[in-house]
Amino acid sequence: MKFFRFISYFSQLRALIGFKAASAFTLAHLWNKLHPPREGTLAHVPVGTYVFYFPSLTYFEGLFTEIFFKETYYLTPTQESIRVIDCGANIGVSLLYIKIRAPHARVLCFEPNPAARAVLEKNIAENDWEKDVQVFPYALGKEKGTAEFFVEDANATSSGGSVANYLEKKGRVLTTYTVGVDTLSQYIDSAIDLLKIDIEGPEFDILEELIAQKKLQSVSCIQLEYHYIPGFFTRPLSEMLATLEKEGFRTFVQSIAQPHQILDTDTAHTYMIFGWRS
Repeated sequence: MKFFRFISYFSQLRALIGFKAASAFTLAHLWNKLHPPREGTLAHVPVGTYVFYFPSLTYFEGLFTEIFFKETYYLTPTQESIRVIDCGANIGVSLLYIKIRAPHARVLCFEPNPAARAVLEKNIAENDWEKDVQVFPYALGKEKGTAEFFVEDANATSSGGSVANYLEKKGRVLTTYTVGVDTLSQYIDSAIDLLKIDIEGPEFDILEELIAQKKLQSVSCIQLEYHYIPGFFTRPLSEMLATLEKEGFRTFVQSIAQPHQILDTDTAHTYMIFGWRS
């Protein structure tokens, strides 16, 4: 079974970056499996013409599989200088995907977790992306201010960091940061080709702030991870879809969980929402 999954993943990677680059990636990945990075150090792999750094092999495998192989996000290949906003950029795997699909993309990245942001900034510097990628250290919300930001202590760069401390209810030990909160609308002054949002809960806050400032109409495509988290974020998926459709988007939804994990329970779950204008 693992062999067939490997063949499938290699074929997908070859389609994305070519046979030679896919082979180089595979060999480097196997080396990292045999020689995993020591705590406090970064491993790296070549991905096409780029190099990507990460602190944990297991963590990188999960993100890379999700974004590159399972198409958590989708971007049509282009050589145009498209404009993209990446909310919740983490260590930069989504940014890597964007730059492979659209090498000349101009990207605004928002990442409040300082540990993840340090790796993101290293990846930007190592690939000479500074001229068209900017990083902002903010969480995003309905108004400017500050907030407590919670990250699992065992995984400093975790993509599960949130302004809600829901992980504490699961018995996780958390690291807490006080972070700045900003509004997204002020960063939109022209057409946005893709708005990607993965911020672990307050997705409605971003959308409603953009709508109030009449800036969501500047977005052509939106791809976001909707979170239902009991006790914290409980507005229904139907309301999210209605909000987007009222703003002129067609929508497609993909569940990340299986039905038995959601039906007849009140448990946290997520959906990927893809919105585009006709």
